[in-house]
Amino acid sequence: MDTYWLTFRIHDDAGYEKRRDALYDAISALTDKWWVESTSFVVFRSASNSGAICGKIKAAINVRTDLAVLGKTDFKSMSVMGKVDHFNTLEALVPFAQRV
Repeated sequence: MDTYWLTFRIHDDAGYEKRRDALYDAISALTDKWWVESTSFVVFRSASNSGAICGKIKAAINVRTDLAVLGKTDFKSMSVMGKVDHFNTLEALVPFAQRV
């Protein structure tokens, strides 16, 4: 199992709560242990690979308005999903960041 971190921003609109709950449900289904005390940041372990996790995350959010960034704690990995206004800046800071 690998340990992942996820940070996200759900656009504040009529569907906010539903998408946030769907995102937490998706993560909960992928893990047996997670930490979710801070706002919009989750650490969890999963036997699923990054691609499968990204698929579940993208299905839970609105990629036109929401943003989610997934990484691994022990590996240079960053997958960016959804609406990103300044990807070039992020990429300059984290060269291995990838849009998925």
